[in-house]
Amino acid sequence: MQPKEPISTLSNLSIRRKLLLMVTLSLFCILATALLAAFLHHNDLIDARKREVRSIVEVVGGQLNEVYAQHQNGAIDDAQLLVRAHELLDPARYRHNNYLFLLTDEGKMLINVGRPSLEGKSFSDLRDSEGNPVLPELLQAISERDQTFWRYRWAQLDQSGNLTPASDKLSYFMRISDSNWLLGSGVHLDDIQSQLFSRLLSLAILTLALLLATLLVALAISRNIANPLRRLAQATQEISNARLEIEVEDSRRQDEIGALARAIQQLRDHAQENRRLRNLSEHARFLEEFDPVTRLYNRQSLGDALEREITRQQRQNNRLAVLVIRLVLLRDITTRWGPDCGNQVLRTIVDRLRNHLRVDDILGRHGDDTLTLVRPEAGDNDAIRTLMRELLEEISAPITIDDQPFNLQGRIGVSLYPEDGDQEFQLVGRAEEALRAARRAERDWYWFNNLASAPVDQRLGLWREIQVAMEEDQFYLVFQPVFDLQSNQANSAEVLLRWRHPEKGLISPAVFIPFAEQTGLVKRIDQWVLEAVARQLRSWQEQGLSMPLLAINLSGISFLRADLEQHLRTTFHGDTGLLSHLVLELTEGVLIEDMDRIQLQVEQVRQLGVKVAIDDFGTGYSSLSRIRNLPIDHIKIDQSFIEDIVSNPQCTKIVEAIMLMAHGLRLQVIAEGVEHEDQLHLLRQMGCDLVQGYLLSHPLERREFETMLQQDLEIDLEID
Repeated sequence: MQPKEPISTLSNLSIRRKLLLMVTLSLFCILATALLAAFLHHNDLIDARKREVRSIVEVVGGQLNEVYAQHQNGAIDDAQLLVRAHELLDPARYRHNNYLFLLTDEGKMLINVGRPSLEGKSFSDLRDSEGNPVLPELLQAISERDQTFWRYRWAQLDQSGNLTPASDKLSYFMRISDSNWLLGSGVHLDDIQSQLFSRLLSLAILTLALLLATLLVALAISRNIANPLRRLAQATQEISNARLEIEVEDSRRQDEIGALARAIQQLRDHAQENRRLRNLSEHARFLEEFDPVTRLYNRQSLGDALEREITRQQRQNNRLAVLVIRLVLLRDITTRWGPDCGNQVLRTIVDRLRNHLRVDDILGRHGDDTLTLVRPEAGDNDAIRTLMRELLEEISAPITIDDQPFNLQGRIGVSLYPEDGDQEFQLVGRAEEALRAARRAERDWYWFNNLASAPVDQRLGLWREIQVAMEEDQFYLVFQPVFDLQSNQANSAEVLLRWRHPEKGLISPAVFIPFAEQTGLVKRIDQWVLEAVARQLRSWQEQGLSMPLLAINLSGISFLRADLEQHLRTTFHGDTGLLSHLVLELTEGVLIEDMDRIQLQVEQVRQLGVKVAIDDFGTGYSSLSRIRNLPIDHIKIDQSFIEDIVSNPQCTKIVEAIMLMAHGLRLQVIAEGVEHEDQLHLLRQMGCDLVQGYLLSHPLERREFETMLQQDLEIDLEID
């Protein structure tokens, strides 16, 4: 533990109290300063009066010295001397009642301008109020220096001419040269005190006014600081409690509090943005794992869960059933009554099916109108038949939505572990194949093992025909252009395989590709396609055509072969220029393998200049959580999302989330299956990079595609 830092006493005081304390200290400082100033001012006043009295006495004394010198020379007699002295002293009044007086060094008053009645009297025995003799002290001082200041108590006349009680008086005396005369004048200290008091009173009033104003300003400042800080503290507390809708006040202030308020406002804005991104991320993670309509596992999460169950059943040596359930007519209901109605029907069916599920059962949404149920420890076939009957009865029960009755029918394809496979993609794929067989046979369910035991001759015949097709070049390539929404030009194309049988005509890839994957022929088909693409690119290079990028779908078996890098070098004769125009589109089955192995394989082929894309993104295992570390170039959004992007808000949100996250990973996004103008317009608004679909171009045979390349056509994609 870290030692606690001591908290000062000031830290425990509020700002208002701190300001009041500061004002109080200022008050004491001002009062102390005022007292010191009063003391110094008092002394200054006394010194100024001393200088004033001394100056007057010395000026009159100088004139009196001249008169007395005339007396000594015999120019005037004693009577004339006193008259002349009166003439000098009488007009020498100053201030209010201040005057000069003349006495001898024996204490006899010769002239007293202020109190003429004292003239001729002796003050040798004058005593102060305490009975102490006064004159000897003066005479002692004057005998030593011929001039001195003398402080004593003396009565003065008020404005009415009456004597006031004796008070302190400060006088200055000087001796008239060569005489026993002493000329003096003085001021009563009460006059100085009253003047000082008057000034101090004015100063005190001014000081109190300033202190009061300071106190009011301090209170205003304290409110101006404390109240906003209290509001900001409350706002910070609200933000810490995740209440981010608060309004941060005082952000327009230009002082430090305003800076603090703006910082808190930025903190709130960042918290709001983080919450928005967190919600978006959580929503995106939810969309990666769950179907937003039914809140069941989506295809990718269902696959992960099935893998875990297969591992568990292997340890326990139990049987496992995979049921792919198609809800017949659900797509028609959605088309006629809208996606909301179709979603309500789907949710109703899901809620019903949950009543027949065990705790360890796994139910997921396989497609638009398809569900998948995984039942661990499935038991014997009779138990599975009983389960399927219950499920189909629930599906066929009437459903009423907004007073509109609906009746659906279900079909189920079944595959079993370990009889039909021990891999997730095998079990799901074979259950799908069984479902297709049930649809063709118009049966409620179909077991894959029954399908596998169909006439062997038919399967062997297809196997031989595929090999003959490769040897006799019955296969051929078509090219579906991919358009860049920035340049509005086709800069690439997806290579599609077609089979023109000499007797049966065109055979759909949906027929021979799944069979090739089951029998292992898909590896040879991949090799045929790679060689055909290499020849085509080399031919265009020799013709001087501007070569586009060509994307081919490569099976997981071919992509994960250990010698893929060398195989590509051999097929393209080591021409890296041709390889740079090749894009390998990985199917979802590849991503269930070891991701470290996949990442190494992707890095090796990209070193050749080959680009890598993930096909049918969002329907299987190609989630962003699995591909975020793969050095790929593109992702292709499955056409099942594009099909309902305008009519289904959930599809719109899924596509927006995929684009946002893909662009965050610096991946380009291709939307496939664009068939309507409103789909294209919406994709452009979302910021999609590339599009392909029948709206823009059907798959073109080689000559048609070459013509388009030679003309360098720019397709008008500005759809309003």
